[in-house]
Amino acid sequence: MDKTEPVEIRVSVTELQLGMTVTRLDRSWLETNFPVQGVVIRHAADIQALQEQCRYVYVEGQEVSDNRSSRFGVRNSRRKRQVPRLTTVDIEAEMPSAREAFEQTRALAEEIMESARLGHTIDARRARTVVRACVDSVMRNQGALQMLLQVRSKDDYTAEHGLNVCIMAALFGRHLGLLSGEIEKLALSGLVHDVGKMHVPTEILRKPDSLTDEERRVMEQHTEHGRRLLMSVKGLDPSAVDVAHAHHERMNGTGYPRGLLAHQIPYFAKLIAIVDAYDAITSHRVYERAQSSKEALEAIYQGRGDQFDEDLAIEFIQCIGVYPAGSIVALNSGEVAIVITTYALNRLRPRVLVVRDPDGNPCRQRVVDLRRRDEHRPGMPYQINRELPLGSHGIDLRVFTEEGLELHNEEPDPEVATLINALKGIETG
Repeated sequence: MDKTEPVEIRVSVTELQLGMTVTRLDRSWLETNFPVQGVVIRHAADIQALQEQCRYVYVEGQEVSDNRSSRFGVRNSRRKRQVPRLTTVDIEAEMPSAREAFEQTRALAEEIMESARLGHTIDARRARTVVRACVDSVMRNQGALQMLLQVRSKDDYTAEHGLNVCIMAALFGRHLGLLSGEIEKLALSGLVHDVGKMHVPTEILRKPDSLTDEERRVMEQHTEHGRRLLMSVKGLDPSAVDVAHAHHERMNGTGYPRGLLAHQIPYFAKLIAIVDAYDAITSHRVYERAQSSKEALEAIYQGRGDQFDEDLAIEFIQCIGVYPAGSIVALNSGEVAIVITTYALNRLRPRVLVVRDPDGNPCRQRVVDLRRRDEHRPGMPYQINRELPLGSHGIDLRVFTEEGLELHNEEPDPEVATLINALKGIETG
């Protein structure tokens, strides 16, 4: 028998067969509705989807030297199997509970930061209770809290950052198939991961310009401050202390404060490091404007292996998706919409709420499910051209949900009215 070696083979999409493992595309994974790194062809629909989006791909296989009928030997996928999480309620039904959990967690985040600043004790039992409500909401429907994350406060970035990381950590834990108790510990760790910044001088914390080397050293000490502060909190899980201390470590050993290598960094700290970076990139800060979710995911992808754990970076990109719920997108019709619902098997075609006309003016809101491929003009089905940064075209979720139905005199679509009524009550304080 001829000896064969595993290779990565370029093939036309017309040659694809069931069982093949696709390792690369002729374009970025982020431009498709497939996982970001690798897909196993299990159904004819997978082949059809690849043929619709690509001209050629690369498959993992073996080159057979005797040129028998097939030159591909399929190898098993190395992707780990995740525990499936089913959405039990739709986003409109979950929104009231999600909003209550969101507001309670935001108040808790502000309270924790103020307690840290004043040297008061953090109530770990209350924190666990509040975070558990967030986790319960995420387990029922991840989209509701993901949408509420887009309601950004303009006041205290540090407290809001803790809130955002808490919720996104819960989303990430759900995606990874962690148990509810583990997700609660992870989310609570995200909530308090930057608590040490309350011991950093305000003039450094909120400096709009680049930090000097000395100021950067002072800023980096927030991980040590956080560790000491959280070690004194009675009843707090030790994982939260580890995360506060190690969330700025890097896989290649160039992080701080200890320069740990990948195998030395606690698992939860690796998770929070990714979530922390994503929220920072997508948030408005005193020294930098927010970037889109896609830009943040591309930065995380570029940092995989060196800054971030490679497998977890890929998983996070799949968790967030191409167009997260609550993101603002430009359609090929020229209109602007808000993403309402995302679909794991069709990530490029979410359900959206159109809120601006092609001239950027408020319009009669309507829901468009891009999976149905409805046409905005003959032969031109709706699709998303690009994601826009939060706040584009003056769209603020809080203002929109409170005043959106008053921007026109036409009778709203019943589906829109249901959604708006579910969203109403969001406040940014």
